[in-house]
Amino acid sequence: MTTFGVILRGLNIILMVGFPVWLTIKFYQRGKSGFRPIWIGILAFILSQVGHIPFNQFLLLPFLEARNISILSDGNVQILAFGVAVGLSAGIFEEITRYLVLRFWLRGDAQELLPLKYGIGHGGIEAVLTGALALVAFVQVLALGGEGSLAAFDSEQALQIQSQLEAYWAVPWQHSLLGAWERISALAFHVGASILVYKGIKEKRLSWVAVAVLGHTALNAIAVIFVTRMDLVLLEGLIFVFAGSWLFWAWQIRYRDPEMDEPSSPPPPEPGLRAPQITSKQVEESRYDE
Repeated sequence: MTTFGVILRGLNIILMVGFPVWLTIKFYQRGKSGFRPIWIGILAFILSQVGHIPFNQFLLLPFLEARNISILSDGNVQILAFGVAVGLSAGIFEEITRYLVLRFWLRGDAQELLPLKYGIGHGGIEAVLTGALALVAFVQVLALGGEGSLAAFDSEQALQIQSQLEAYWAVPWQHSLLGAWERISALAFHVGASILVYKGIKEKRLSWVAVAVLGHTALNAIAVIFVTRMDLVLLEGLIFVFAGSWLFWAWQIRYRDPEMDEPSSPPPPEPGLRAPQITSKQVEESRYDE
């Protein structure tokens, strides 16, 4: 453990939690809907996981393991199948939830910034929760690394904990901020996906929802397939480029309300009294002569 290592890991946690909080503060007052789409996005992500996590744990993963398909498989086909399966699972649960919430719960809040705010809530809460877990682990590591802190454990447990502490601090410094980098990329993706799903709702084209599901599947599959086959910095760079390009593209083709795009005509002038035009002849005729 070094001071530099402590600072980097602390900064990683601050960025994971702080970036979505900063976005929330920056955007919640913009537009007419206030904080409502953001907190609904937060709740929608949690609701999506209520179905997603049990589905993976009790159905999908046992099904894949029964066919020798897992993250630890040696064959490229098995790894590809595993990545696509778990990616598709996340895509279906999260994008269908996104569609239902934007279609029915937030239908009265229609505006251009609505999907952006929703995406900040949906992706931001995931970053905050991940940061909170990282903070808990960080505090535990610091506490267990103190002098005499392992004395309360038996020798076998103490050796196991010591090896875990050494592995924690052995992570290269250039990997220390990857957690925050990954969360920022994921947040950008969620905002882009929200824009596309909202576009599909407003244009009555479910094909945009399908595009969001496929994009979600691709992003998760890339992360799973290459996590043990590519340098992590390079992998996170690839994910960042994917998510950034996705968000840029989604924003460029976003749904625009025709009424917002048409310039409003100037209001008619208020009616008022006009001074009558008096000619010299009228003045002569009105003169009183004795």
